[in-house]
Amino acid sequence: MKRKKVILLILDGWGQGEENISNPFRLAKTPTFNYLQKNFPFCLLNASGYAVGLSSFEPGNCEIGHLTIGTGIVYYQPAVKINLAIENKEFFKNEILLNIFDHCQKFNSKLHLITLLSKSNQISDFNHLIAVLELCREKNFNNVYLHLFTDGIDSPHKSALSLIEKLETYQKTKNLPGKIATLCGRFYSLDTTGDYFFKTQRTFLLLFEGKGTLINDLKNFLTLKYKEKDFNDDILEPVILDSEGIIKDNDAILFLIHENKYIYQLANSFLNPNFQEFKRPQRENLFITSLVRYLDVDYPVIFEKQKILTHLTKIISENNLKQIKIIDEKNKALLKYYFNGFIEEEHPGEIFKILPSFSDDINILKEQIKEFFNFLEITIKESLFDVIIANLSVFNNVGHTGNFNLAIQVIEEVDKYLKNLIDKTLENGYSLILTSDHGKIEKMINFKTGKKYTENTLNPVPFILVDKDYFKEKTTEELIIEKKKIRGSLVDITPTILELLDIPIPSSFMGKSLLNFFK
Repeated sequence: MKRKKVILLILDGWGQGEENISNPFRLAKTPTFNYLQKNFPFCLLNASGYAVGLSSFEPGNCEIGHLTIGTGIVYYQPAVKINLAIENKEFFKNEILLNIFDHCQKFNSKLHLITLLSKSNQISDFNHLIAVLELCREKNFNNVYLHLFTDGIDSPHKSALSLIEKLETYQKTKNLPGKIATLCGRFYSLDTTGDYFFKTQRTFLLLFEGKGTLINDLKNFLTLKYKEKDFNDDILEPVILDSEGIIKDNDAILFLIHENKYIYQLANSFLNPNFQEFKRPQRENLFITSLVRYLDVDYPVIFEKQKILTHLTKIISENNLKQIKIIDEKNKALLKYYFNGFIEEEHPGEIFKILPSFSDDINILKEQIKEFFNFLEITIKESLFDVIIANLSVFNNVGHTGNFNLAIQVIEEVDKYLKNLIDKTLENGYSLILTSDHGKIEKMINFKTGKKYTENTLNPVPFILVDKDYFKEKTTEELIIEKKKIRGSLVDITPTILELLDIPIPSSFMGKSLLNFFK
């Protein structure tokens, strides 16, 4: 096929909503959107949950959406990657996990599990703890001690006791091993302020020397704490329940936290051979591992970071094509960093046009939308670039305000300028892909409460290909079907662009070209 020039216009926060009063598209006048859907290839793409590497039923977001589009792969978030391994049983065959038991059996030593006990899965996941305990049961290994950090931030302020009771119920019904050895609030254990001396050291000495308040009845202790007016789980001072559970020579340690930002300081004090923040008690022959990598030193990691071998920007540059990226100041990282696979680097033939951040004032916003489309049209007319990648964030910005009337005005304003853009695209021989990174503006009202809905949605996003070679008017019946049919996910956008550019699709890409549906 003949190489084409391509425009990728990402309407950030544009999802395919339901036909009800929560959707401002239902009331907005959108002749251009309607024309495009009726006369050019149109389909829906998944932009949430497993399709973009997030947990099931988790809405997509700007960062993950741009990462998926730009890299052509599903970049599984650590918690999701681990949960999938648990589901398909690969977790229980993991070589490093099995090495833990070999070590403990060889030296007749203990296994220490370190994690945050939380109702949220942002930092740790209860499911991961249970899976490891199930593996311990399978290996008939009972010398297991739990070191639990209490939450109170991502969980209700006084929920540690109910979470511990939940854990004990699981252990009893599933016959799982594991004794709680220590407890400590995340204020100390998961500090991110650099306070090694007062916070991180207290946690470290609790685990290595048992320095904390010794208690005999955990439930009674927490019940009394909860009667204190200003007490919160996150500020629980270090306590020790079982002095046999402190870390000794030859023991194994497994960190079960999957968000490395919060555990970094404590992990640094365990793993860094050049650590100097405080004097560490010495232990010999420890086997230390973690579910994900926390810092760049040599130690066994169960789930290493997923490798991104290439991305669209790099491929365009390697093929000696010129590209321009257009985005506002506030969101520039979406195209400079996430789109390029977490790497901020300059590529030959790549330039940026950074526009001012968008305003919330409708009068200023209308002028900014006009300037955005004017610059885009001029760039198309000059025809200097083989690839134009533009991100318009106004749908996302307005969606998060919950201002329904403003949303209608912005949708109509974008629709108005799209008409001229389409004309310029077709006149200058470009193919235009019109799509989004996640849903937002298409749902502005919560049906159950009648209140503003300001969160991202689980809705699929539209994909439209504007190309004179693919012009074909749909019947009303065909259009109804296309508005409901999901053809793929965000991972398919870059392979489609590469086929239009007549560039081979890398084998590392997980997606497929959508052109196959439109031929």
